[in-house]
Amino acid sequence: MIYKRRTVLTLIVCVILATSLGLTNVTNVDSKTELIPHRSSVSLHTLKSINDHQTIPDCVEVGDLMLLDIASDESTQWKQSGLYNEHGGIYIGNNTLIDSGVATVPNGVHAYNYSFFYHYQKNFVFLRVKTANESQRHAAAAWAISKIGTPYQFFYQPPWFGLKIANPHLPLPTADAFYCMELLWAAYYNQGIDIDQNGWRFPWWVTGDDILADADIEIIYRNVTNSTEIIKPFKGVYIGNKKIASTLEHSVIVGSITVEAVTYNENITRMDFYVDNVFKSTDTSKPFQWTYGERVTGRKVIKVVSYDAEGNQYSSTITVRKIF
Repeated sequence: MIYKRRTVLTLIVCVILATSLGLTNVTNVDSKTELIPHRSSVSLHTLKSINDHQTIPDCVEVGDLMLLDIASDESTQWKQSGLYNEHGGIYIGNNTLIDSGVATVPNGVHAYNYSFFYHYQKNFVFLRVKTANESQRHAAAAWAISKIGTPYQFFYQPPWFGLKIANPHLPLPTADAFYCMELLWAAYYNQGIDIDQNGWRFPWWVTGDDILADADIEIIYRNVTNSTEIIKPFKGVYIGNKKIASTLEHSVIVGSITVEAVTYNENITRMDFYVDNVFKSTDTSKPFQWTYGERVTGRKVIKVVSYDAEGNQYSSTITVRKIF
């Protein structure tokens, strides 16, 4: 009970400070980094070279944002339902983006070649802050560059969870740490543009969906080729084929369950369903479904493989706890 009271008190403090969290000027860019012109021959000293040659779409300019879904088991706490809402980066030129994540040691803000993002995404979108002028977009990119080396804020960890803070100099926990969407939001908030459609309403964090739905945002490029995802079961407790509670990670299934998958790729013609890599069923029409009625108990991995008319394959997996 004491812990809960402290948590509530912390959130109250957050509300009081919310209006001042973003009132800072752009910090000076570190002398060791620089804003890179689009496709110039210059590179960042922090850039990790990827032995690949994926190039960013021609329409993308400095300051544009990339949102993507991660190609991983859907049971992880990072996975969200819907498109383009699990991770993001800001483009700074020279085929390079900056993000804040946990894919490196140490965790935090880094600059990477576009190929790095391309190879761990399932599907992605590029966004432009349409209410920003070129100077503001470049300033947002410069602000992100200045945060290279800043630690990562773990969204789900106490005391402040996913609270967003645009001023890293405030004497507050996590003020100098950023999760991915917070970094993108703060880059533009420091230019006077709030790209979080939720504003400062509870719960005071920013998600990929909040950025996508904001009126300041427009989509300039999208890819849904590998958009196959399992939507049922998804992070919940299911009894009698009905979801009775939500979970952060693995689903718990009691009894039979209708497994359902979706794709936004209109060329998909069929889906195959597997359990622990053993083929179970095929469905050739929407909604793509299969009833998992086998009476087993334990950890099971459900996989869906989708196919288009040309034979290309895309897949998604989810780990569940099955009871009967």
